[in-house]
Amino acid sequence: MRDTPPDFDSIPLHAWLIEAGLAGTAAEELFDGFCRRLVAAGVPIARGFLSIGGLHPLRRAFSLTWQDGRIIDVADFAHSTMDTDLWRESPFRHMMETGTRRLHRRLAGPDALLDFPVLREFREAGRSEWLALMHGFGWGTTAEHSQFGVVISWVTGRAGGWTADQLAAIEELSGTLALAAKGSSTPGVTRDVLAAYLGGDAADRVIAGQVRRGSVSRISAAILYADLRGFTDFAEVTAPEEVTRRLNGIFDCLGEPVRAAGGEILKFMGDGVLAVFLPKDGTDMATVAAATLGAAREIQGRVGALNAAESAAGHPPLLLDMALHAGDVTYGNIGTADRLDFTVIGPAVNEATRLEGLCKVLSEPMLISGSFVRAAPELLQQLRSMGRHRLRGVREEREVFAIEVASA
Repeated sequence: MRDTPPDFDSIPLHAWLIEAGLAGTAAEELFDGFCRRLVAAGVPIARGFLSIGGLHPLRRAFSLTWQDGRIIDVADFAHSTMDTDLWRESPFRHMMETGTRRLHRRLAGPDALLDFPVLREFREAGRSEWLALMHGFGWGTTAEHSQFGVVISWVTGRAGGWTADQLAAIEELSGTLALAAKGSSTPGVTRDVLAAYLGGDAADRVIAGQVRRGSVSRISAAILYADLRGFTDFAEVTAPEEVTRRLNGIFDCLGEPVRAAGGEILKFMGDGVLAVFLPKDGTDMATVAAATLGAAREIQGRVGALNAAESAAGHPPLLLDMALHAGDVTYGNIGTADRLDFTVIGPAVNEATRLEGLCKVLSEPMLISGSFVRAAPELLQQLRSMGRHRLRGVREEREVFAIEVASA
C-alpha cells in the first residue's frame, strides 16, 4: 500500500460525507462507502469500527465493523453489555469513564503499548497501529462520556504503522464521519424514542408531520383496556421496587401479544393499559377484532403462567381484568399549546374503561362488548352472553360477553 501522497486532498471525502449524512444514507452504506474511499485515497486501513449510541429501551448502541474491504459485522449492544467482562476490559469503557476523546496505541515495535486485551489480539493478527476517537452528540448533556455519540476506531497492518500525514488525515476525516453518522442516525433515534413512548403507529404519524394540536382523525378501532384488580391494596403494603418489578412483569405479558396482533399500546395509566388495534392494509374490522381477541387470550395465558411462577416463589398473584370494545375513536394530538399527547379519545374509549370495571362485579377476567361482537359475529362461538348491564356514564344497558369455558 502506497503512503498518502503529500498533496492528499481530503476535501472530496469531506464533501461526500456531508452529502451522505444530510441525505440520511443508511449507516452501513455510509461507513462502507467511507472506508472504501479512504483506502482508495491511499490511507492504509485494515479494519474500521463505528459505534453509534442511541435512545432505545432495549439497546444502548449499535455497531459496524469493516475489515478487508467490506462490512463484516453489524451488532446491537444491549444495556446489559455494560455489566460484562468484555465491556469492563474494553478501551472504549476507559475512554467513556475518563472522558478521553482520543486513544492511540502502537501495536508493534519498541514503543508498543498493549494495555487492553483487544490490542493484544490485534497484535497477534499482525496489526501494527490502533486509533480510537470519541465524538459526543451533545444531546442534553455536557458530559464528555455521554452514551450519545459515536466511537470510531481504526487499525492498520502497514509495517511501521501510519505515517504522520496518514494519521492526521484519519483524525481529520473521522470528525466529519461522526457528523455524518449523527445526521444519518438521528431520524432512527427519533423514531425509536417516539415509538417507545407513543407506539409505532403514532411515532410514524408524528414523524410524518402530524404534530399540530387538533390534528386528529376519526377512525374505527378495536380497543383493549386492562387493569389490575386490587392493585392499590397490593401497592400499599409492598416495597416500591417490588411493585415496579411485578408491574413490569404484567406489562411484559401484554407487549408481545398486542404487537404481534398489529396493535399499539398507547397508554400505561398506573396499573392500567390502553391498546388500540387499527385496520391496516385494507383489513376489515372483523379481521382486526379476531386478532384482538386472539391477543387478549394470549395475554390471559401469559399472565396465568406468570402468576403461577410468582405463587410458587411465595408472592401473591396479580389478577388482570380486560375489556374488549369496538367503535369510532378520535386519534391524534390533544393537549396544551406546547405539550401534546398522541392518543385516542371518544365515547368508545370511555365505554371500554367502564366495561373493564364490570369484570370484578361479574367475577370475569375478560368482558367483550356487543359492539365488538357485531364487528366480528363469527367470534360468538367462542363467547357466552352475560346478559345486559348498565355501565357507568352510558345511558342504555349493554349486552356483554365472556369467554366460553371449555367443558371438561
